[in-house]
Amino acid sequence: MKKIFTFIISGIIMINLTSCEPNMDYLNPDTDVIQSYYNTQEHLVYAVNGIYGIMQGLNMWGRDMPYILNARSDEGIFTFKASAGDPTVVQLAGYTNGAEHAAVGSAFGDFYTIQYTANVALERLTENQGNAFDLNKPEDKALYNRLLGEAYFLRGFSRFYLTFFFGDEIPDRDYSVTSSDYYAMPAEKGVIYQRMVEDFKQAEDLLPLRSEIYAAASNIGRATKGAAQAMLAKVYMGRPILDGSASAGSAEWDEAKKVLWKIIESDEYGLVNNYRDNASEDNENNRESLFEIQFTRSADAPFNVPIDFVGGGQNTWRQVCMTVPDPIGWWNLMPSLSLYNEFERDANGTIIDARAFQGLWIPNGAKFRKSGVWVDYNQLIATEGDERVTWRGKYLGTRKNGADYDGFDMMRGGANDRIIRYSDVLLMYAECCLETGDEPTALTYINKVRSRANNQMTNPTAADAHMFYATGQGTLPTGENLIAAAPVLGEVKDGSGTTVIPGLQINTVRRLLKHEYSVELFMEGWRFFNLMRWYNNPTDPDKNIILNSLNDKFKMQIEQTNIAGSIPFDYNKHLRLPIPTNELQTNPNMHGNSAN
Repeated sequence: MKKIFTFIISGIIMINLTSCEPNMDYLNPDTDVIQSYYNTQEHLVYAVNGIYGIMQGLNMWGRDMPYILNARSDEGIFTFKASAGDPTVVQLAGYTNGAEHAAVGSAFGDFYTIQYTANVALERLTENQGNAFDLNKPEDKALYNRLLGEAYFLRGFSRFYLTFFFGDEIPDRDYSVTSSDYYAMPAEKGVIYQRMVEDFKQAEDLLPLRSEIYAAASNIGRATKGAAQAMLAKVYMGRPILDGSASAGSAEWDEAKKVLWKIIESDEYGLVNNYRDNASEDNENNRESLFEIQFTRSADAPFNVPIDFVGGGQNTWRQVCMTVPDPIGWWNLMPSLSLYNEFERDANGTIIDARAFQGLWIPNGAKFRKSGVWVDYNQLIATEGDERVTWRGKYLGTRKNGADYDGFDMMRGGANDRIIRYSDVLLMYAECCLETGDEPTALTYINKVRSRANNQMTNPTAADAHMFYATGQGTLPTGENLIAAAPVLGEVKDGSGTTVIPGLQINTVRRLLKHEYSVELFMEGWRFFNLMRWYNNPTDPDKNIILNSLNDKFKMQIEQTNIAGSIPFDYNKHLRLPIPTNELQTNPNMHGNSAN
């Protein structure tokens, strides 16, 4: 059963614009203000709950963040639907977005709202106004520490994404903004990195284990100790792209390895049997999940938009935006051919990796219930005689985070966005083992993830009942055997046989790991981050070819859609998203970054 705790934002208006000064200042003496409101445990719980609610919004994971995270990688291609109706997706996927980009500007502001709201919660909790918590009582102290830990985690979370997207010469506060501080100066290089490390360390110390927090159904979905540890590991591993004072090769592998091992040895997490359960409304917040953005299909809400609009419920638009192909969904972003060709095949060219079918809408895969009838993928694309029949095999869909049937408002999606999964933890640990000279252990942990792909699906629905993984075990080889076979995966050729994307021969453990990251975590928002990390690792023998699939993505865009307009990826310009125009125009202390 889906569990989601209620997000309540108090009557206090919590707005953070990094620089925008309001024209008018109204104070209603009959309403609560920050200084007087947070004087009970209930109010302080609300202070933390409100931070989570921001992440559900239309500008966050309710719609825009899945585009921002996935479109910029080589896994996402814009569709003809986006070209005709959503230029923001076209620009993200084609590296043509400028500082006026609406989704980027909105995300910039909302992450600062998260930072501000977390700072308010930390200040009010630290003050403990009216002795709302008797810190001599164990139960009060436990709740107090947990709330502090959640606020530290969520502030670190906002710092992580702000820095990853925009670089670290941006405003950063560890206090709530006041009217005298609207025009914030950019932080010094390296400062935000150290602050986010400290945030996640504080969260790790204060937050209970998952089993303790989840013991109460009303708390399922909150940040846990394991979530803080996983994000801390990502920060250590991503230091070259998160710390402006650091350089390529500065990843803190030993520190990341230590914190990842804490997660593994805690025995709080494990891999679920069905890979599909990691991206559907079924079995959410399961044993494999470390942190999810919570959604629920709010069928009775007056509006089908996320909760940044009053009455919008807690729906997500990811389903209508990125999953089922046209004409059922909006389908603005689709999986790329290089991702499709990354999955292993047998001698007859048939995909043998169950994850492809459980996470994608592709030929010879799962069925979709359209108008009450279960149909093959090809029938979703076009019926016989339709001109789009010729695009079968190139028009693909993302099954993750969507339902397997129509007949309801597709804008009322309810699937949680899984931000961190245990399989990612195992792969990160394998990477740390590689970087610290322990290749055998790295291979062991890669195989732990691979072996789950061979599981027989339990309780398959009609969507999967005809598939090989619903009737028996899979035949995906071990990592050792794949390396021995040394196939080239991810290659894309055009109709004349000319290579568009070269792919990668899987003949080393390091290349096996890259492949496994791709086929396990595809369209979950980490591919671009991982590519940038690997490019900034001087010990990686593939460093000079890591970005080939991004550099030539514009060619794959044409091959897959026959739509031009994308440009080659330029690391120096496209590593970052540009500082939004509104920020530059409003804040006289702010300057652009390498993307402006």
